[in-house]
Amino acid sequence: GLVVGASMYNKLLVAILLLALAGALALVGPRRLIWSKWVLAAAALGLAVGSPNLVYQATHDWPQLSMGAALADENGSEVRILMWPFLLLILGPPLVPVWVAGLVSLYRRPEWAPVRFVAVAFPILLVLVFVMASQLYYPFGLLAVLFAAGCAALESRMAGRDRTWLVALVALNASVSMVLGLPLIPVSQLGETPVGDINQIARDTVGWPTYVAQIAAVYARLPPPDRSVAVIVTSNYGEAGAIDRFGEEYSLPAVYSGHNQLYFQARPPESANVVVFVGEQIKHADGRFEVCSVKERLDNGVGVDSEEQGLPIAVCRNPVGGWRIAWPALQHYD
Repeated sequence: GLVVGASMYNKLLVAILLLALAGALALVGPRRLIWSKWVLAAAALGLAVGSPNLVYQATHDWPQLSMGAALADENGSEVRILMWPFLLLILGPPLVPVWVAGLVSLYRRPEWAPVRFVAVAFPILLVLVFVMASQLYYPFGLLAVLFAAGCAALESRMAGRDRTWLVALVALNASVSMVLGLPLIPVSQLGETPVGDINQIARDTVGWPTYVAQIAAVYARLPPPDRSVAVIVTSNYGEAGAIDRFGEEYSLPAVYSGHNQLYFQARPPESANVVVFVGEQIKHADGRFEVCSVKERLDNGVGVDSEEQGLPIAVCRNPVGGWRIAWPALQHYD
């Protein structure tokens, strides 16, 4: 209950997992578990801990649901196709037989009957993720449980047998995963490898100090009267976070963003009539400011084709109608 309640402050997606588990319990049991005093007490505790966030959601037009709808609109077709092969890749292809063994064993083993519902919950979760079509990695949590069950199942089956092939598969999977998932390749060489194309996180962790230095250079070139009233507006939380993390040495002004939750954090003051505008959302600034001009483009300098690479840094002046009118036009979920 505490874990569920705390997780509601991150995302409400835990409800999808609980729905899949409850549906599986209703189908294959043990159904009495649904009405267990411990489960009911945990549910009450989870609601008590998470209720402030539910109140916030309700009083702000359910931004989590709006976010899910925006992701579905943007990713829906791709997610519904790619989520199936991604199941074979998320833990690594050599480990697919392990979690499949866990799925089968959970369903068939008589001694595992009390937890058989976990195996049934997995296809229910896949259906829910397919319908939601938000992100293709949402089944990962339950897949990890199947993997754990598969480890236990294979360990008992292979007692006394040669395990060399299994050790080799695990070692191969670990080696590939380390190269893809850990920063083992020097940044200067990452752009010359396929790792960035395979792992979005790898390529999107490159270049942030350089980007902030570029933003700071554009800000520094503003005339002193402009700098005194300027703010920075970014297109996403990555850009905003980078400025917050690396911008202190440049004495940069306050940073704002219309992206997701950052929109609700604060909007620029009405006195801020000069904006250093960063990123792709500059396309929505057209008509919202009296004038905008691109001064530079983000360049990580190492040839890594990240989502930020080549995006503009612009200077915009005088929001039309003031920030009260211009700010809502910059709100976006993705």
